[in-house]
Amino acid sequence: MLSSVTVALVVVLAGCGEDVGASQPGGGTVSTGVTVTEEASREPSATETEPPRPPGGTPSAPVSLSPDGPVVPEGVRQVPSSQVDASAVPEYYDHRGEVWVYDGGYSLQMFAAASSGCGGVEARVVDQSAEAVRIVVRALPAPQGGSPDDPVCTTVITPRPVTVALDAPLGERRVFLAGGR
Repeated sequence: MLSSVTVALVVVLAGCGEDVGASQPGGGTVSTGVTVTEEASREPSATETEPPRPPGGTPSAPVSLSPDGPVVPEGVRQVPSSQVDASAVPEYYDHRGEVWVYDGGYSLQMFAAASSGCGGVEARVVDQSAEAVRIVVRALPAPQGGSPDDPVCTTVITPRPVTVALDAPLGERRVFLAGGR
């Protein structure tokens, strides 16, 4: 009898609270279906006044290459060379040390060197702080062989766009680029 009173009391109290899942002995959850909303009259915090972050995932590359050089669309700006250290990137990289910022400062684009016309590249943020962003760019191994319908791949170093998403806008932070394996 006491246990059925306890269960009834839990059910009644659960109906009076917020819409949260209550753990059940079988491992499932039960939603009460009641939602409590609260209006607050407070000042927005500093993080709420920052530009909105673009949706998750790898941002698309806005800068393309033409025979005359990079084509930079409106809303994208090149990071000043004084803010970029590309001394750890191999000399043979075309557009070495050129970095563009967009999406309110949350996304960076640069070009990495693929080892063939069919090879891929990647960029990865390895460290972010209030002072600097460290990025490793590298060529991905290209598969050998393939089916007769696959395109012919040239063995020539090919620049490919790579992008990274940052946790906070770039601002005045320095960008350190390194070539990796």
